[in-house]
Amino acid sequence: MKTKFYRFLCIVVSVLTFLMNGSSAATPPTSNTSTSCNRTCGGISIPFPFGIGGKDCYLNNWYEVVCNTTTSGSSSTTVPLLSRINKEVVNIYLPDGYPEPYGVVHIKGPVTSLGCSSNASQGPQKSLSGLNVTGKGSPYFLTDENRLVAVGCGTKALMTDIESEILGCESSCEDSTSKEVTNSICNGYKCCQARIPTERPQAMGVNIEINNGTGGGGCKVAFLTNTRYLPSNVTEPEKFHADGYAVVELGWYFDTSDSRFRNPLGCINLTRSNGPYFADDNCLCQYGYFSGINYRNCYCGNGFTGNPYIRGGCIDIDECKVPNKCGGDTCENIVGMYKCVPKITKPAKPAVLRGVLIGLLGLLFLVIGISGCSKLLESDGGSSVV
Repeated sequence: MKTKFYRFLCIVVSVLTFLMNGSSAATPPTSNTSTSCNRTCGGISIPFPFGIGGKDCYLNNWYEVVCNTTTSGSSSTTVPLLSRINKEVVNIYLPDGYPEPYGVVHIKGPVTSLGCSSNASQGPQKSLSGLNVTGKGSPYFLTDENRLVAVGCGTKALMTDIESEILGCESSCEDSTSKEVTNSICNGYKCCQARIPTERPQAMGVNIEINNGTGGGGCKVAFLTNTRYLPSNVTEPEKFHADGYAVVELGWYFDTSDSRFRNPLGCINLTRSNGPYFADDNCLCQYGYFSGINYRNCYCGNGFTGNPYIRGGCIDIDECKVPNKCGGDTCENIVGMYKCVPKITKPAKPAVLRGVLIGLLGLLFLVIGISGCSKLLESDGGSSVV
């Protein structure tokens, strides 16, 4: 009897072990939120799928961030670097669904310069640079928020490594007294700009053509950037050359090749669903294909905030914490939204009614007083006769 019982117990334990292992294998790990993963570097937030530390801290090597420490004299600074493309990170933004269906990372991109060497004996020096985020599984691309910007006298800049298009611009330093020109976006005076292709390019170079005409000498620079410059606020080209970088905007997608993160829990698939979504749908996802990878673009729904790529990452926003959200009404927070409830106030009693009540009370006390006095007198009178 004991033998059968022990056999039954072993079978139960084996089945439970199998179920537990299967469940853990099918559930996305939550180690990316572990305290062992650093989520800031140099004051910059590093949200998952990006991460610093072990392999469980980031989605794959394309999202790995290295926190690099540089020392200058007695001071040291830490800066985050995207290890696969070796570029310094300025900011990382998760998708928000509007206006663009992708995440954004701002990096420090290169600057192409001509004739900016500090050693005049070397003559004009030309440095060529470009931005390349290609590679198998790369989730990055240059967004159309970027522009080619050229600064300097007679600077003719062209984009390279793009197919079937010749794009560029040319700047001039001819005197312009027009306030309309000097306060407009760079359109040729002191600086110029040109849009980049909208087909989500992953590689683009910048070249400055040597101008043998009368375009002017001196330092010339050109670069890609999402920063908007005006002739009135653009700095001298030597400053850009000395800085050595310009801020560039990269778009990024969430690679779904890792089966652990293929199907997020609690998210609505907008690609398959044509119907409306509701206020309590805290996480929404769109699926697509880009440059050899299948991707998922997720964002927190209206009324929610947080990171849609971690379990329970989208949390309700308490709109009622905003002062005077409902004006004179009462703000009531609801999951995914809020509502304004009119305040119920008791109507004030009219002054006439209040006066009548006071008068009646006074009259009542008067009657009671007269009645009491009358009884007292009758009592006193009866006593004197006796």
